[in-house]
Amino acid sequence: MVILFVHCLRDLPLTQPRGTAPLAALAVTVGLHLWRRNALLSIIGGTAVSVALASTLFAA
Repeated sequence: MVILFVHCLRDLPLTQPRGTAPLAALAVTVGLHLWRRNALLSIIGGTAVSVALASTLFAA
């Protein structure tokens, strides 16, 4: 999991708005998991936030 985490987040352009979308999805995933301790809810919630942000930020 650590290798996957590092691989996915290593080349994020943090100075651009599209670089913050994965970080926001990660924060939602971690927050949901710490709050509810439910892996399925965390995965679905993080994925939903990621898709929603990607569709709004990358739509051009």
